[in-house]
Amino acid sequence: MGACLLPTIEAPLAFVTLVQLMPRGDDAVEFDAAQEFALLSNLGMGWAILCLVLTLPFVKTRRLRPWWYAPPLAMLLALAARLLFFPPYGS
Repeated sequence: MGACLLPTIEAPLAFVTLVQLMPRGDDAVEFDAAQEFALLSNLGMGWAILCLVLTLPFVKTRRLRPWWYAPPLAMLLALAARLLFFPPYGS
């Protein structure tokens, strides 16, 4: 069951991460867009933490192997790095 549930809940997270990692141009400086970018990054990081928490029972009961932590953890780190080290539109 976990092998079907986890990819389903991680698919939107993968999309959010992909959108956040797409390059942005410096000429499109808009305050509203930067706010939405930061909001989407924060929501994505919250979703990644939720995915990690939902992975925990399946790994603890040994229904899934520990490598199932890797996808949401990688996306969480990518979103955090993008938000902290490469802020939206130089803000």
